[in-house]
Amino acid sequence: MMKIVTIVCGLIVLTLFFFAARVPVSLTSDEVSRGVSDAISEENISVDEDIVEKAVLKSVEKLEKRQSTRLKYLASAYIVVWLVFMLYVIRVAMQQRKLDQRLSQLEQDTEESVE
Repeated sequence: MMKIVTIVCGLIVLTLFFFAARVPVSLTSDEVSRGVSDAISEENISVDEDIVEKAVLKSVEKLEKRQSTRLKYLASAYIVVWLVFMLYVIRVAMQQRKLDQRLSQLEQDTEESVE
């Protein structure tokens, strides 16, 4: 039973990794343009919006690449932790089975010696 639960949890984690690696973390140029325009109008500063927009778009592009890499590392670490946990649970289940067998053997030996 414990193995089945562990395997199901592992499959859930792999599924989450699959979807997490494909999460779009991007801003559209319209959103950037609107944000730049709003920021400039709030501050009443005279700047060239096109230059600022290009700089912001490049910055956002670099940050998105880094964020995607970080997300993949995070998901990979999460998977490794779950794999280690699953191996531990499987090992404990195997030891439990051996202990149960040994206990039943000792009970049989005790019953035989009492009779």
